[in-house]
Amino acid sequence: MDFQQYFQSKNLTKTPMEGVHYEQKITPDLLWCVAYVVSDLIKDDPEKIFTDSDVRESPIFNSLTQDYFSKAPQENAENEYNKFSSYQLGVLSFAGIFEQISGRPKKYRVNNLEALKYIAINDFNAARFLGEYTEKFILDNGLNGIFEIYHQNPNQDNYLRVKEAYWNWAKINTAIKGTDRKHTYRVFNKMFNVFCYKNHLPGEDGSNIINGPCPYSFLLYNRTNFRDVDMPSGMTRQQYQEEVLSEVEQGGLVETLLQKVKEAVKIKSGNSSEIKDIDWGYAPNDGGIHVHHILPRHSYPQFSIAKENLIALTPGQHLSYAHVEANTRTINHEFQIICLKRKFEAVRASLEAGDGFYDLKQFIRMFNTCFNWTISENSSVDQVGSALATV
Repeated sequence: MDFQQYFQSKNLTKTPMEGVHYEQKITPDLLWCVAYVVSDLIKDDPEKIFTDSDVRESPIFNSLTQDYFSKAPQENAENEYNKFSSYQLGVLSFAGIFEQISGRPKKYRVNNLEALKYIAINDFNAARFLGEYTEKFILDNGLNGIFEIYHQNPNQDNYLRVKEAYWNWAKINTAIKGTDRKHTYRVFNKMFNVFCYKNHLPGEDGSNIINGPCPYSFLLYNRTNFRDVDMPSGMTRQQYQEEVLSEVEQGGLVETLLQKVKEAVKIKSGNSSEIKDIDWGYAPNDGGIHVHHILPRHSYPQFSIAKENLIALTPGQHLSYAHVEANTRTINHEFQIICLKRKFEAVRASLEAGDGFYDLKQFIRMFNTCFNWTISENSSVDQVGSALATV
């Protein structure tokens, strides 16, 4: 998707009280998250009209915000969840990817399905969109001159000049009331770092210009978590940036999280296959453990990072039984059912132990999808077991 070409025909000029042009929670990872949810909402009907509530009520949205962004359940952080979704919908609408067709409640439909699907693939694609969007917004709103001064001479003084110019622009073109600049500066710094990342310029950190080009991690909502939390003791921040965050920046947050979930499933299974039947290819010491998507990732992306959809197998089981002729784009449906039944046993054991590792409702969503069933997500574990026994 060529967003530079896309924005050539768009006018992003902001007028007072009209549209969400940027917010402090406009980030590549949150944009990807909402685009991913919307793409799932409309997968059966690209013309479907949807609302902010539809996004927030999506099981995928709840799963991503809790597992991916480490947020509290939605009922405990309703205001923050509202901002997560509404800001992204607003920017995607302002950019023309969506069309807002009504207000109170705001209703949307997709204008550009190709763009939506591209952004929904991963956070890096969302960052590419955001980079072109930011530069076109700066151009259309007469801010390109002051940004270009920083581009030519990136230093602290010029950063402050750009910041002041944005404040003067925002007083006229946004809903600012009073003289408190804190929120406007937070919004500006998000935009500024996207501009700097795209152009390999020093970004800002704590309102001070850093040495060297703005890193990708500065753009992310999860930036604090990835920069500081779980940083091994004895490792400098530079080492952490080079050895850990580089994985995030090269592979994307989705892949990084998936690898973490796979490792968790391996550990939970005792680094052993969850199917120990010789008839199904089990052999001890079979060269390590593979983690297999029971419902294939390419067909069911909504379950791609669900622990309930991942099962530990030996390499032989994975390549010779789970897939047909070792082609990972194919599925052996008989073995898929075996995997579902064994994974259910793991879910049941987790519930009995009260360890919170597996979620029964998520498992129910999976096999409802797999078998086109409509079993209630509030079913008991015994009811689920009885249903699976009929397969």
